[in-house]
Amino acid sequence: MSKERISCKLMEKINNGEPLTSKDFQNITAIAKEEIKFLSRNNIPLTPFNYYMWFEIFCYIYESGKEYSDPEIIGLFKEKYPDEDIIKETILKINKADREIVSKIASEIEKELSEVLKSLENHNKLLEKKSREFKKTIETADTKGIKLLLESVLKNIEEIKKQNCSLKEKLQESKAQVEKLSEKLKETEKNALIEFLTSIATKSSFEKVLKDIFRDYRERNYPFAVLMIKIDNFPNLVKEYSKEITDTILDEIARKLKKLLRANDVICYYDDGIFGIIVPGTTFGHAIRIGERIRKSVEELIIKVGESGFKTTVSVGISVARSDMHEDEIIDRALKAVELSEKAGGNTVKTDLDVELES
Repeated sequence: MSKERISCKLMEKINNGEPLTSKDFQNITAIAKEEIKFLSRNNIPLTPFNYYMWFEIFCYIYESGKEYSDPEIIGLFKEKYPDEDIIKETILKINKADREIVSKIASEIEKELSEVLKSLENHNKLLEKKSREFKKTIETADTKGIKLLLESVLKNIEEIKKQNCSLKEKLQESKAQVEKLSEKLKETEKNALIEFLTSIATKSSFEKVLKDIFRDYRERNYPFAVLMIKIDNFPNLVKEYSKEITDTILDEIARKLKKLLRANDVICYYDDGIFGIIVPGTTFGHAIRIGERIRKSVEELIIKVGESGFKTTVSVGISVARSDMHEDEIIDRALKAVELSEKAGGNTVKTDLDVELES
C-alpha cells in the first residue's frame, strides 16, 4: 500500500472548536458504528484513547469513500502512528473538550441503539398480536383458498419475528459494547489507555489473513513468506520466573517485532512462546534477511522488569510460498524449521529447505 495522507476534515473541525451541525453528528455516528464493529472484530480494547486514535482512521476512510480490508485498515493505523513516541504524543494532545466529544459520541450511539431496540420490541408485540388474530381467522375461514392465503401471511409474520429477534440480539451486543466504552471513557490510567500498543493479531485472525493472501498468491503469483519465531527455552522461563516476568518478556518481544516489521506485515501470538509472521511480497533471500534481523534484535534486547534486566534469544523458522503448497502446510514447514533451529542450539535461523536437506 502506498503512503497516504491520513486526515479527517471532521476531526479538524472539532479540534478547531467549530460548531458541529446535525449532519456532522450523523456522520460521527456512522463512523463510530463502523469503528466499534472493527475494534470488536479484531479484539482491540475499547479504551478511550484507542477509540480516539482509530476514529481518525475511520473518519478518513468514510470521507474518502474507499473500501479497505481489515489488514489494510491496520496498515493505515501503522502509517499514522508508526511508533510508540508518536502515540504518546497524540495521547498528550487530547484535551478535555475532545474527550467530551468522544463521550458524547458514545452517548448518542447508546441512545440511538436503545431507541431502535425499543422500536423492535414494539414491532414484535404488534406482530404477535397480528399473528394471534390471523390464527383465529384461519380457524373460522370456510374457504380453502382463503385459508392458504392466510397461512402464507402468517408464515411471513413468523419469519419477520424471527429476523427481528436475530437483529435484536446483534443490537443488544453492540449496545453492550458501547456501554462498555462509556465506562472506559471515565478511566484515567494512561497505561490502560494504550493497550493497543502491544496487542497483536489473534491466531484465528492470522489464519484468516493467511487464507486470503494464499488465494492472492495463487491468483496473481504474489510471493510471501511465513516466519515462526519461538522463544528459546520458553518452558523453562515459565517454570523459573513469575507470570509477570514471562508476560513482560512476551510483551517486549511483541513490541520489538512490531517495530521491525512493515505496515502490511501481519504478526500474531501463535502458541506457547511462538509468534507467527506473514510477510507479503517477500522472496526467499529477503525472508532470510528479515529472520536474521529479528534474531539479532531479540538477542540484543534487554527486557526491564523492575530493577532487573532479562535477556533471551529466539529460534526462527521460515517457509516461502510455493505453488505445490497448501495454506496449512506453509505453517507446518516453518514450525519444522523452528525445530531444526532448536536442535542446532537455538538463536539461529533455519528454512524449510534446510529441513529437506536434513531429511
